[in-house]
Amino acid sequence: MEKAKDLSILNRPICQNLRTKALYVAGGSLQNLVETNPYSQYWCNCTMAAVGPDDKFVSPEGCSRSRRCFEPIGGEIVA
Repeated sequence: MEKAKDLSILNRPICQNLRTKALYVAGGSLQNLVETNPYSQYWCNCTMAAVGPDDKFVSPEGCSRSRRCFEPIGGEIVA
């Protein structure tokens, strides 16, 4: 059951420029890129700040296809 939950994370496109310190510490997971963790700080790898190139704040919910700077992990999804 836990494995199925982990795979569901990959069903949602994630911006490859979204970063959080939680990914770089032991025990960190992709969950921090899918759901906003109130204890995590997020930044954009393009600007190295809490705002993206479009001057909007970054977060897992905020970084979506609707933003012009969005770049999905693995490239565009073909469907």
